[in-house]
Amino acid sequence: MFKTQQTIFRNYFQEFEFSKILKPNFRYLKFDFIGGLTSAIVALPLALGFGLLSFNGNPQGAVAGLYGAIFTGILASFFGGTPLQITGPTGGMTVVLTEVYIHYGGVEALLAACILAGLFQIGFGLMKLGKYVHLVPYPVIVGFTNGIAILIFTQQFKTFNTAPIIALITMGIIYVIPKFNKNLPKALIGLIIGSLSAYFFSSTEILRTTFSFQSNNYFTVQDAIATIGTIPSSFQMPHLPYISLETWQKVVPAGFTISLLGAIETLLASVVSDNATNSRHNSNKELIGQGIANYVAPFFGGVAGTGAVVRTMVNIRAGAKTQLSGIIHGVVLIIVMIFLGGLAANIPLAALAGVLMMTAVGMFETEPLRLLPKTPIPDSVVMLTTIAITVFVDLITAVEVGMVMAAFLFVHRMSNLGMAQVNLDETHHLHSKEWTQRLLAKHNIAIFDVEGPLFFGAARSFVDSLEKNFEVKIVILDLQNVPIIDTTGAMAVENIVHRLYKDKKRFLVVGIRPQVRKTLYNLGITQKIGIGNFLPNMEEAIAYAVSLSDEKIKHERLSDYITDNLILLDVDADSKEKLFEQMISQGLKAKVIKSKIDFLRSVLSREQQMPTTIGHGIAVPHGRVGVNGDAVVVIFARLKNEIVYDASSEEKVRFVFLVSTGSNEKEYLNILRMIGTNMTNENIYRRLLNAKDVSEAHHIFAEIKVQAK
Repeated sequence: MFKTQQTIFRNYFQEFEFSKILKPNFRYLKFDFIGGLTSAIVALPLALGFGLLSFNGNPQGAVAGLYGAIFTGILASFFGGTPLQITGPTGGMTVVLTEVYIHYGGVEALLAACILAGLFQIGFGLMKLGKYVHLVPYPVIVGFTNGIAILIFTQQFKTFNTAPIIALITMGIIYVIPKFNKNLPKALIGLIIGSLSAYFFSSTEILRTTFSFQSNNYFTVQDAIATIGTIPSSFQMPHLPYISLETWQKVVPAGFTISLLGAIETLLASVVSDNATNSRHNSNKELIGQGIANYVAPFFGGVAGTGAVVRTMVNIRAGAKTQLSGIIHGVVLIIVMIFLGGLAANIPLAALAGVLMMTAVGMFETEPLRLLPKTPIPDSVVMLTTIAITVFVDLITAVEVGMVMAAFLFVHRMSNLGMAQVNLDETHHLHSKEWTQRLLAKHNIAIFDVEGPLFFGAARSFVDSLEKNFEVKIVILDLQNVPIIDTTGAMAVENIVHRLYKDKKRFLVVGIRPQVRKTLYNLGITQKIGIGNFLPNMEEAIAYAVSLSDEKIKHERLSDYITDNLILLDVDADSKEKLFEQMISQGLKAKVIKSKIDFLRSVLSREQQMPTTIGHGIAVPHGRVGVNGDAVVVIFARLKNEIVYDASSEEKVRFVFLVSTGSNEKEYLNILRMIGTNMTNENIYRRLLNAKDVSEAHHIFAEIKVQAK
């Protein structure tokens, strides 16, 4: 038992590859160094700017952003599942962080929420929820991405106004640089030129001019241009945020929100990385890596981060090969903090605002908006609604509303179930199309084909379509193209069955898939339909329906005689006498046998005359007393292990059909023929041997009939 638990535990955690974490690959160190250095150059201004935004313009935020980029960059690369991903503060995350900063009491509450977000993300990874992030629809992704871009741009107006000219210079440089060389780090160059302009021309009044509606002249000259201020040259000692227990409780929802957004943004960036490198990331391991990074960073004063698409692509294009590039990126930022912190302290806040505003412009996706006239109207509504709620309410509400709208849209589309009365063509090999149609019309048989999942959204359409054709005598429902069915869909089937059987009509099901079969069986609907009414293909279904219409048959299939409570799988018995006792006890429990003693005596008496094996590991013991009336009783047992059935010949059996009919000689012989001519078929034998449950075995019996050879 303990070893089994160990195996399950080991198999569950095998995906996370924890043993490989401490085995870095230095083979491509040169390429990883170039990638890490290049991505750090791009990350520096963004880390400072997004940190500033996270703290709602408080200059301390720039330092928090730098710390966040360092710790999340290193730890997420070390523990994560996307080798070339660069992690750090991003636009989407900082929009949420700003709201937390404003509404929950400042820096300490924000850092507490980031710690909780990290724990949530670790939990997401351990529970293997990574695959579900990809279920976010494209209109929702575009909606909140463009909404974030608008928010980032508009939220910078206050900081922009600390030195508008400096901000415009920075933005102008960022705009112009790609015209000459797209490979240059435009954000860093813009930040440097903007900072140098402020440093060398700080005495120029126009650079210190701000705008205000409250001033009579509208324009005011400041004494100095606001800058980041002192950047520590060493890390602070790690500590828990200084907040009360009550505040910790209040920020739990905020932490969960941050974790969800971080998971979505990170794994979307991972997909971009996969596409660029023709590889495949480990989403659950990536969530754990991000969680560890976001849990640790706030202890040192850093804000939470996510996988960053732009920085990741820069890393890939620079030639990086392994996760060492992300770690090197973080180390480069540490060197900048220690040795260039004094220079970074003089960076104007307005220059950072310019960097963020241009970043927002780059984030905004215009192509989906350009294609709006060609986009289905419901998708356009989802996208525009998500944008509006992101801008005017908050990001998480936008994602929630967008997801709900997209879900309802999906349900609505799927509710238009592909169901129609069909005309068979010659592929069904029933003479010709015209002959088949005349045959169906003559016997008042209708065939319906269902395309797609039969779930709650499609149930009403399903019922309506069938109810229009209740005037027919027999309905054949083709479910071979139905991959899944939920409880509502199953209840719809039950409703149809009830209506048809109430009107003395027949209902046949064709091509049912295992998962659909299991659902119907577990809900008791298979039994209500009647196991003999499930057919493997359309040809047999039509032939069976015609025979029913002509009243030529009453019981044609073995499943008509074996109910599900008379099927025993993997019975543990070491002799046929003990096996018979178990099987007859089951018949007594099912109330189809009135005397256990009489039935057992009859069966054993027959066995003494001659063993009832028929070869191929099958036995058909039978008796004629002990049953209720003249009803046919068949009890089936699949043994866990073969037993010696006949001591004289040492013949072993695995399948046993215990049969009794009382005085019904005709059906008794009918059953013996069905078993004898079908169970020696290798395909049927193997399928029955491998049947996973009673339902599957029952459906195999539904295929066994007198006519089969």
